[in-house]
Amino acid sequence: MRSKISLITVLLFFCVAILGQTAAEADRLFQQNQFQKARDAYKILLEKRPKDALYNYRYARCCYELKDDENAIKHFELSGNRFPLTNKYLGELYMKTYRFSQSVAAYEEYLKTINETDKEFLTIQKAKKKAELAEKMIQRVDDIQIIDSVVVNKDHFLEFYKFTNDLGSLSATPVKIGKKKDFKITYTTQRQDRKLFSDTVHGQMDIFTSYKLLDEWSKPESVSDIINTKANENYPFLLLDGVTIYFASDGDNSIGGYDLFVSRFRPETNTYFQPENIGMPYNSIYNDYMMVIDDIHQVGWFATDRFQPEGKVIIFSFIPNTKKTILQSEDSEYIRKAAQLQLFKKAKNFNSDIIPQTSFADEDSAHKIFFVVNDSVIYTDDNQFKTEETRNLWNELEKLNSQLNQKRIQLEQLRMQYSQQEETQNELAPKILTLEREISEMEDQLTTKTFELRNKENINLMK
Repeated sequence: MRSKISLITVLLFFCVAILGQTAAEADRLFQQNQFQKARDAYKILLEKRPKDALYNYRYARCCYELKDDENAIKHFELSGNRFPLTNKYLGELYMKTYRFSQSVAAYEEYLKTINETDKEFLTIQKAKKKAELAEKMIQRVDDIQIIDSVVVNKDHFLEFYKFTNDLGSLSATPVKIGKKKDFKITYTTQRQDRKLFSDTVHGQMDIFTSYKLLDEWSKPESVSDIINTKANENYPFLLLDGVTIYFASDGDNSIGGYDLFVSRFRPETNTYFQPENIGMPYNSIYNDYMMVIDDIHQVGWFATDRFQPEGKVIIFSFIPNTKKTILQSEDSEYIRKAAQLQLFKKAKNFNSDIIPQTSFADEDSAHKIFFVVNDSVIYTDDNQFKTEETRNLWNELEKLNSQLNQKRIQLEQLRMQYSQQEETQNELAPKILTLEREISEMEDQLTTKTFELRNKENINLMK
């Protein structure tokens, strides 16, 4: 009996020693910012002591640093109120996952733990205000129908706005503001008699207007002190009514970076109404901009970098609602995903015949392309290809690129579902792996075909 007790004592001693050793190792890895290894170590500790506040907090911090948002939220919540920073992280994570009311509550709790003189007090207050605004917006998500979406390089995003000349024209010039890249956008009316354009003033973007006077343009003037603020205002577009202006701003009434706003001209006072944030799903906690509405054909476009890698954006085309139509559902998860455009209604009755088939382009722009043949030759029209063979190769490239972009969107959506829905991860994992293989193969095909096309066309140019 005594020997059995001694054996149990020895085993308990070794268990405590091993646990202590693992805890020390986990702490060392955590302090060295080796979050992947630290998370693995804390996972072992949590299997032994699942309610331990410190282990849950540290495990959550590792998940936070590794962008595993759902597990970070779960374990921050399990860590309780022992660590004040928990609410700061939860405020950010709830905002990121569109749980805005919970974000507000977390930020409120964190504000109670810091002084008003603290340097981050105002930052947290601003974050809380954005969460409050987002919570109002998610209660009124616009019920829209998406026609199409395509992932493109941000540097050439305007090339995918294939609207007719009846709307006027848009052009973009790259600009760098500090470390941030942006564009100066110029919108010119269909009559070529007025311009709305953005430009830098004291290190920020504002919107200006100018009118055609015989052969010259009038001196640029600020479009309005109500529209231009201390923040950045950019990406202007004027509807055919000459009164309604869409633009993007990253000011106090934005929930992310750039948000889309609308305002209307008041001729009786020669100014504009207070701009309104147009809400979700157009706006997100990321950058959303360049709203274009074609009232003639009932088509709209906007760009967003939500869920995209650096340098990529999604262009959504949609059917604009003639009046605000609120998405109705008792399912809060469905509303959340619809607000992010992870789920959306596909337009079924859109008559694509009213606009030429080349992505809603007019006759003059139907053949517009951007293809670098060599260092000194760039094609901007597919009619520039010298033979039918290379023109057909270009068309194959276009088709392959379109299919590739669609698969990239599917992959991003699956990855987002994987990170947010732990219970379906086993089902989603093989689908993600399959898509990743398909995308890799298509990217190889795209590279090979591009190389083949470039070689053939260079040979044609030497003949």
